[in-house]
Amino acid sequence: MSRELLVIGAGPAGVSAALWARSLGMDVEVIEGASRVGGQLHDIHFRPVNVAGVEDDGPTIASRLAAQLARAQVPLRLEVRAAALEPGNRIRTASGERLEASALLIATGVRRRRLEVPGDRELEGRGVFYADRPALSKQDVVVVGGGDAAFENSLLLAEAGCRVTLLGRGRARARDEFQSRVAATAGITRHDGARVLAIEGEDRVRNVRVEEQGRPASIAAQSVLVKIGVQPNTDWCRGALAHDEGGYLKVDGAGATSQPRVWAAGDVTRPSLFGVTVAAGQGALAVAAMCKRY
Repeated sequence: MSRELLVIGAGPAGVSAALWARSLGMDVEVIEGASRVGGQLHDIHFRPVNVAGVEDDGPTIASRLAAQLARAQVPLRLEVRAAALEPGNRIRTASGERLEASALLIATGVRRRRLEVPGDRELEGRGVFYADRPALSKQDVVVVGGGDAAFENSLLLAEAGCRVTLLGRGRARARDEFQSRVAATAGITRHDGARVLAIEGEDRVRNVRVEEQGRPASIAAQSVLVKIGVQPNTDWCRGALAHDEGGYLKVDGAGATSQPRVWAAGDVTRPSLFGVTVAAGQGALAVAAMCKRY
């Protein structure tokens, strides 16, 4: 069955687009590759301070998005992963199903960039974490990364009584405020020019093997928090749509991509500012543009 609009992705951008489409009387359906609505919200375990009118943590916001879709009676299919964008605005799923719609809205977001070293995947959940501020206290924790997320999480962990070793591969990109606070925090030791070679341990993380300034070293740790950025979930559609060097989809001011009747919204477009409110706004604007153009 062909619909007016097929939304690919059920994070803030996709849900916002679907709700606006429904309110405007469009026949819309949402598909999501994961088993739940919300995308990266499930990795945010603190209350965001920059989302107007919202004081919940990420998973709670995600559950409310799911409830809104249900109340609006928007058809939602979970664990349906897009595998290719084919001619005629047709989506081929990983299971081989083909879905068609008059218009498509790609809101597949981003995923955490992985270390991809020995022990990374093997010990995930047993000392290796990618989510913001895991529930750790009074542990020896290695935080990997040089951006705001790595520095902010280091500060939060230090506040929880952890002894933090912050490893940055190159020059730190974190804002000056975070760098100054880290420098003034006794519980954080910062190492620049350090590259992680392996995370070691059997049932749990025991230590992190690194190369620092060309010399091997080993750091005892009970947990490792990885914050080395994100990458867009566009592997499945890059061959059909214009994208930048990082794989983010190129769009105009209304969210239109290089292919007619295909829009994109949210983090997948590399907005100038990443965030829940920006993604939701982009989803709404894309639907408004669809209505005007077609």
